[in-house]
Formats: sequence, C-alpha cells, structure tokens
Amino acid sequence: MLTFILDSHNFPFTIALLTMVGIALLEGITTLLGFGLSSLLGHFLPDIDAQPDLDVDHPDADTSLGHLLGWINVGRVPLMVLLVIFLTVFGLLGYTLQAIFLGIVGQMLPTLLAALLSLFLSLPVVRFLGKFLGKLMPNDETEAISEETFIGRIATITLGTATKGRPARAKFQDNYGTTHLVMVEPENTAEVFNQGDKVVLLERLGGKFLAARNINPLLEK
Repeated sequence: MLTFILDSHNFPFTIALLTMVGIALLEGITTLLGFGLSSLLGHFLPDIDAQPDLDVDHPDADTSLGHLLGWINVGRVPLMVLLVIFLTVFGLLGYTLQAIFLGIVGQMLPTLLAALLSLFLSLPVVRFLGKFLGKLMPNDETEAISEETFIGRIATITLGTATKGRPARAKFQDNYGTTHLVMVEPENTAEVFNQGDKVVLLERLGGKFLAARNINPLLEK
C-alpha cells in the first residue's frame, strides 16, 4: 500500500491529501489565534454572486473565476470547507483511478492524464457536497456577507503601519462573532495608523478600505 501511495504516478494525489491535512491544522491554529485562515484567504478572492444553479448557456452566465467559484458553492459554504473537500475528493479519486487501471491493465495511467481525469470528476462531486452542506448549515453562517456592510465598523490594526497608499492589515468581529480581516489605509494623507490603533472603516476602495482614527471610545463597545 505504501509503495502504491508513494509511486510517482500518484504524486499529485499524495500532495493533495497532505495539503488537506496541513490546511486543516493551520485552520485550527489560526482560529485559536483569533482569526481564521479561511477569512484571510477569502479576502483575496473576487466578490462572488453565488448562483450555482445558473445555466452556463444563460446570457448572463460568466466564465470567469467568480462564476466557477459560485458554481461550486463558494459563498454558500465556507471556502476552506470546500477546499478541504476538493483536495480530499481529488486525492481519493486519483488513487481509485490508478488502482483500477493497475488491476485491469497491469500499469497505472500517466501522471498528467490521471490528474486531469481526477480534476474533471472532482468538481461535480465538490458541487454536490457543497450544495448538500449549504442546506445543513445555518443561513447566517453560509450566506456571503457583503463587504459594504463593513462600513462604520471599528477595526484594530494588527499587522504593519498604514499610510496613504500603503495599507495595513486590520481585523474586527461582526455581530455573529466572526472575525474579518481587511486592508485599511488612512483617508487623510497626513494620518498614520500603527499596530493596535482603532480605526473606523469609512469607504471601500477596491480590495481595501479608507479609514479614520477612532476618537470616540464609546463606538468600541
């Protein structure tokens, strides 16, 4: 069994399963530290209008990354959950395909061909499982939260120094206790935010927020 797993023909699938285990461990560690790895990763993804049931031939269908992510239910199910599902399904399907061909013809498929077949078969499975999990999870945890609702929130600078044109990372908790990571920079050119400063999010500007120093401690309560 170990020889089969470590065979070079199974390299992509072994890496996928090892990555899945690593992500699960990192998610647990970062959650204990006060922020989730999934929140950080989600910050760098495009805004997704999750419409997994949209017909690809529909005139409004999009072939972009955002449409693909919506099709596999990103926005309905936490991104990290879907990533772990994909890596697991991809790895196990790859092993299964190679075992079947090894038993039938006495040799395994070429690595690239096996990886492409496993990828092709994995995506519908991820979509199905994501849709199933989306129905089981509470709506307030699975529905995508618009970043426009972050306006007015009090965030704390956690990494870096923010100046005009050079944002730093900040975090805050929403009403459900979920921690969000955002990139902020001062609205005022002369302002500088240091680690630990409390700021008010004023305006979304692409992938970052303009902010002002919080001068009212009552807003933090």
